[in-house]
Amino acid sequence: MKHSVHRLPPFKTSNNHHPMKSTRLTTRLLPLLAAFALLGSADAQTTAVPDYLSYQGRALNADGTTIGSGTPVNRTVTFRVWDHPSNGLAANLVYSEQQVVTISNGEFSALIGAGAATTGTPLGYSESTKGVPTVKISSDAVFGAATRYLGVTIDDGTAAVDNEISPRQQFVTSSYAFRAKVAESVGANAISSDMLATGAVGSTQLAAASVTNAKLGTNAVLTANIGDLNVTTGKIADANVTTAKIADLNVTTAKLADSAVTTAKIADANVTTAKLADSAVTTAKIADLNVTTATLADASVTGAKIASATIAAANLATGAVTATGILDGTIATADLANNSVTGAKIVDATVSSADIALGTITADNLGTNTVTTVGNLRIIRGTVTRAGTITAGSGFTVGPVNTADTQITINFTTAFSATPTIMISNPIITNERDAGTTVLFSVGRTTSSVKIEGYNGASYQRAGFDFIAIGPR
Repeated sequence: MKHSVHRLPPFKTSNNHHPMKSTRLTTRLLPLLAAFALLGSADAQTTAVPDYLSYQGRALNADGTTIGSGTPVNRTVTFRVWDHPSNGLAANLVYSEQQVVTISNGEFSALIGAGAATTGTPLGYSESTKGVPTVKISSDAVFGAATRYLGVTIDDGTAAVDNEISPRQQFVTSSYAFRAKVAESVGANAISSDMLATGAVGSTQLAAASVTNAKLGTNAVLTANIGDLNVTTGKIADANVTTAKIADLNVTTAKLADSAVTTAKIADANVTTAKLADSAVTTAKIADLNVTTATLADASVTGAKIASATIAAANLATGAVTATGILDGTIATADLANNSVTGAKIVDATVSSADIALGTITADNLGTNTVTTVGNLRIIRGTVTRAGTITAGSGFTVGPVNTADTQITINFTTAFSATPTIMISNPIITNERDAGTTVLFSVGRTTSSVKIEGYNGASYQRAGFDFIAIGPR
């Protein structure tokens, strides 16, 4: 598109009135492929459409001479895109940039979009946010409407204000760019799958309920696509939830119907105590004869759990009943078998005269050095070592022996009714019997004890001895 060379009248904005320095301009705005109808897709890296508009012009001075005649000059050129043919308000400004171009014999060319943001406030307001890098010439914000006008301002090299050349040039469509109007009203079925870029159809492009089962590929619905609590019982086919689909420990009591777990559903040895709620297993739930010894915890069967008279002899292990397990005074004569109480079962000195029936102890029942009863007399015989140890006899004890004491005290288990006669023999002082040098003395006696000490001819000493005590019962 060419413009005839003409002298431009002064240009006025709404907020500044400067006489324009006389400049005439012949311009040619070259179409870019399908021109501005395609600019909306030009700023993505997936397209080969550049982000620039090619612009050519011829600038003349007021006297008709060409700028840069003979010698090329560099001048700052400001390009603006407006939504109005003459208004210069900030609200009407869509895009603004400035760049230095070379003018030779009046001819110059530039790529609109390759400049920098316009500096200063030549129109009375800042234009920095209307251009790069905030806004590109190829963005929808610039050519998002049908009516747009190009304004051009050329610096004449002086300090005077340079006004925009008037009139502004309206952006129009080139011949084949009319084809781009098809995009404004695409016919039915005009867009095929091959025309859609990968990822071009998003959620906002899909109508509600437009994705049907037939549109879903096999395994296309992932777990992340299913909202929480959105799979209901009605969505699960019968017999489709298998064991592998249930996470461990995820079937709770609330998920089981009453009486739903039958014996056949429980693997052997798989119900542990931890799986049972308190008091959950009642008598009715246990089959007869099904509680075995292995099922009972140690010490779990207490006396309160045993019915009276239900424990027989066969239930008792050998040695299972000890003395601590027998209540004092509960074993009667009838509980003892004949000949079952032996001497080893009787504590020493616990059988008294009252426990012995008359005529039941004969001479055969009495051993050597033991207690003998003759008529109303009682004879006690025994052997005691120098250390006070009883080595023979019964019916007496040896009193506490002090190592510094020369006497040994014999205490009769049952006191005589009168002072007994004591006979001492076989004195022992140095583990050898020496009747020639040792004399044993009975230094004191009562009905219940006797004190005995020895004399070796030089001093009194404690000595071992045999003794016989005879006295009335």
